[in-house]
Amino acid sequence: MKQLWFMEENKIELRDLPAPEVGDSQVKIKIAYAAICATDIHMVTMGILGVKPPMALGHEASGIIMEMGKGTEGSNLKVGDKVVANPTSACGICSECRSGRSQYCIQAIPTGAFAEYIVTSANTVFKLPDDADLRHYALVEPMVCTIRAMDLAQIKHGDTVLLSGVGGIGSILLNMIILSGATRITVSEPVAGKRENALSMGAQYTIDPFKEDFIRRAQEITDGKGFDHIFEASGAPQAAQPCTRAIARCGKIIYFAVFPPKFEFPVNLYDLYMHEASIQTVFTNPDLFPRAINLVPRMQMDKIIGTVIPLERALEAIEIFNKSIYPKVLLEC
Repeated sequence: MKQLWFMEENKIELRDLPAPEVGDSQVKIKIAYAAICATDIHMVTMGILGVKPPMALGHEASGIIMEMGKGTEGSNLKVGDKVVANPTSACGICSECRSGRSQYCIQAIPTGAFAEYIVTSANTVFKLPDDADLRHYALVEPMVCTIRAMDLAQIKHGDTVLLSGVGGIGSILLNMIILSGATRITVSEPVAGKRENALSMGAQYTIDPFKEDFIRRAQEITDGKGFDHIFEASGAPQAAQPCTRAIARCGKIIYFAVFPPKFEFPVNLYDLYMHEASIQTVFTNPDLFPRAINLVPRMQMDKIIGTVIPLERALEAIEIFNKSIYPKVLLEC
């Protein structure tokens, strides 16, 4: 089979490997679609999440169960089921797992979903509806992260919201903000096509941060009050600090994106104090997979998924992803 690997710093390779064999308590999944995430790229270019090569890449995927290992009889899964999987298998015995935080498992094993087949623990796998469009459900894992962000943000109906960055994850987050009861929904995004797509999805205002005064436009849109919630989803270092100057009193800034590991930015704590504003970061929570699966039919997936490219052209797909033309690029595996 073919599988995309992080081989060494700044080097990705599509390898020909034997298909994995299913072990006890595992299932074998034929991957249908896998979505490229900026995190995949930044593992290679920045070493985020502490990863070291060589390792298989890919963590947003959907597929079909091909084989069940011994010990999976009580899983309510069967061969032929359409499924998604948490991208890592937690050990269940480390201090983080025993504290109910399996997303921080010290001994987690990644699956590497840019592949024709994977094997993973049955307890990471979630069944999909029989009629599921596997292109759409390939985005369940990033939806898990955005649901976590929405839970932490606690948007109330009528709150004003600004979203910085509407790439793949930003577009998913925008969809959820639109469903939340938020108002004066504003997108800050330098790429014209992405701003247009955001408006078609339901954003009410857009800002081009390269050509407009971001702070002045934020004040205009909110009648001088600032936004109740600001989500930073671009991961661009130059976008981080302006968010602190556009927040309303008692507002919350959610830094959703994964910033470069060595990036730091100044925060005026007195100004935040005078606003009684808060800063929130977001990771993930695998317990949210069932909620994400339920929400897929409410998502504007055809506006979030930009193009689908065969796995054998994975290196080309990454080049296209890096051009920031489409919100989401999928590999057909």
